[in-house]
Amino acid sequence: MTADQVVTHEGSILEKPINIEEARSFVSGYAKAPPSTVGSVTLCHIPSNIRVTGVDSATIRFFPSVAETEGGKDLVQKLLEDNAPILSCAGGLMVEHPLVKEHIEKIEGTEASVMGLSKELVLHLLKELKT
Repeated sequence: MTADQVVTHEGSILEKPINIEEARSFVSGYAKAPPSTVGSVTLCHIPSNIRVTGVDSATIRFFPSVAETEGGKDLVQKLLEDNAPILSCAGGLMVEHPLVKEHIEKIEGTEASVMGLSKELVLHLLKELKT
């Protein structure tokens, strides 16, 4: 199995932020337009070399509060103080983090897909591979 994921936002692919300022820029943008994740999976049956591939996407709709400052601290600062790995995540945020969850209005798709690997897609591809 091989899998990868990217975050897209307003027509751009967002990598891991290169610094705190870029993370803040990403988060600020999420208040204006929702980011999406696009993940792909390829399964290969080695003896037969049969491969199946699929793509799954999800959109994360944030409340405007995601870019607001509270008590002199923005979300990025709060995440840094909590030792969240914002510079290690494409798009700068982990939707499963409690400080981020409170700013999510809804996820169109599955949380597993947003986190990096769609269980539903993998199961679908396994069924496809068996036929």
